[in-house]
Amino acid sequence: MTNTEKQWDGLTISGELPVGLYYAGTRHKHFTLRVPLANDLIAIQEEFPQAPLPLVTMGMYHRQLLVLGDIPEEALTLDLLRAGLLESDLAVIANKDAELEKKLVPQVAASPSGAGLSTNSSNTDID
Repeated sequence: MTNTEKQWDGLTISGELPVGLYYAGTRHKHFTLRVPLANDLIAIQEEFPQAPLPLVTMGMYHRQLLVLGDIPEEALTLDLLRAGLLESDLAVIANKDAELEKKLVPQVAASPSGAGLSTNSSNTDID
């Protein structure tokens, strides 16, 4: 396992694009997405200060993509994604990103909603 792989161990999710991104004569479908970092958003906003939300979103996914098929890392650019990624493929990436974030949220203790809470909602003073 490389240092890069260790860095993202447990912080990635993989999926398959329905159509895939066409590059070098092949449609590339398998992808691995890492968690978003605070710096990802900062970097995108610095690069595109007046960008519309869809461009910021695609920029975030571009930064999160560790693998997209066999496309070399240096060739996997934001421009390539903008020019060739289908809306349906983008939706799959968005769903996987949401799934990854849910996976990382600590699970609340398995108890019925409100059970075990000791808040008193009455205004009655107890002596």
